[in-house]
This record gives sequence, structure tokens and C-alpha cells, in this order.
Amino acid sequence: MLAWGAFALVLAVLAILYARVDARSQIDRARRADAIIVLGSAVWANERPSPSLLARTQHAIALYQAGYAAHLILCGGVGGNPPSEAEVMRRIATGAGVPADALVLEDQSHSTEASLTNAKRLMDARGWRSAIIVSDPFHLYRAEIIARDVGIEAYGSGASDSPTYARANLRAQYTAREAFALVWYYVTRVTGEPTWLYGILKGKI
Repeated sequence: MLAWGAFALVLAVLAILYARVDARSQIDRARRADAIIVLGSAVWANERPSPSLLARTQHAIALYQAGYAAHLILCGGVGGNPPSEAEVMRRIATGAGVPADALVLEDQSHSTEASLTNAKRLMDARGWRSAIIVSDPFHLYRAEIIARDVGIEAYGSGASDSPTYARANLRAQYTAREAFALVWYYVTRVTGEPTWLYGILKGKI
């Protein structure tokens, strides 16, 4: 009986987090900031951006061109296919006319927390405090929490035309994954992150 009660409690928590993630995904909080942080996504074979990476980068470029910030911080290391996610985003941005001196590359991270922690260091070195966080919309709830935990004044703006969000089945799948990722984040804030498990999950959560 106790086990069933615990199971029901876990399901209730996940359902609440799912609803919060989904509700947050529908709001764009873009506003003037010191920088735009673009969180990476997969690079496909032959150095091609995944649709999600392309959508995030294009959304960030649109914000830059609209005058929301004068600099873009491009986050993401090398995953299954080289080069780094940050480098692929740099190529897209320069191809769209964004000047090289407006781009700051963070090409060592493999998780949301590492990306934002490293981005904070880059911001501190330049005297920047505020940032628009660009990612898929379902990622914004967790990304804003982590950004604020590391000391960034953060405002999320989602790439709503990313296929992983625009397609209903993928949106539901990734929103559910975000609910689990939030639980993971809160637990590891207390217990510390097991390095052996992080090696397995690298780039997945």
C-alpha cells in the first residue's frame, strides 16, 4: 500500500511539472538584455545542424536583428558528430550577416547546466548581467531556473518553429522528458551529480 502511495505521489509531481513546463513554453519573455544565450542541440553527420539547432540559431538571429541584444553566446561542445554545436551555430549566424565580433563561443559544454555555468563566466568577464535564453520552448522552464541559480538575470524566448516543439507528438515527448530532467536537477542539487552516471547521460539531460 505504501509503495502504491509513493508511486501515486511521483506521478502527481511529474504531472504538475509537465503542466508547468508546457505552460511556460507558450510564453515569450524576450526583452532587452546584455546578450542572447543560445543553448545547443545536435549536430548531424557532415557538419549539418539538426532542425532543432537550426531553429534555435535562426530565432536568436532574429532577436539580434530586432535589437534585443548586441551579442550572442553560442553554447555547445562536440557531440556525436563534429564540429561543436557552437561552431555550427557560428557558421549559420555569420552566414546570416551577424558580425564575428558579436559572437561569443562556448564550445565545451554537454549539458544545460554546464552551458549556462560557462556562459555566466563569459558574461562576468565582459560585465554582462542579463541574457535572453534561446532554446526549444519546452526547455525554457528548466533553463531559466538553472540560469538564475548560476546568477544570470534570465528571460526565456523559445524557437517555436522547431520541429521538436511544433509536432504535437514530439512536443509531448520532450515536455515529459523535461519533467523528469527537472526532478534530476533538483535531486542532484542536494546529492551531487554522480560522475559515472553523467558519463552515460552526457548530452542527454
